[in-house]
Amino acid sequence: MALEQPISTRLDDAGYGALVARLLGGTGVGPGAPQLPPQVEAVTRHAADGRRRRFLINHGTEAVPLPEPAHDLLTGGKIAELAAGGSAVLRFG
Repeated sequence: MALEQPISTRLDDAGYGALVARLLGGTGVGPGAPQLPPQVEAVTRHAADGRRRRFLINHGTEAVPLPEPAHDLLTGGKIAELAAGGSAVLRFG
């Protein structure tokens, strides 16, 4: 009887992306904002009264244009891009 040996590997970003996409396929789980590049972390929160907020963090080294200008609750103004290393809380809905 052979003993099972664990195996492992190191994946690059593309490999991890493919693995996660395969694992999540069909689960209904997807990116918080598919129109933004992968270096932008996006999470949407839903309040009981129907209000929605999207939290964005740009982990990249370059500014990222937003798909459309939005009201940023952190600055109180409209923004059209997310600065390198920047964050925003957008009100929508």
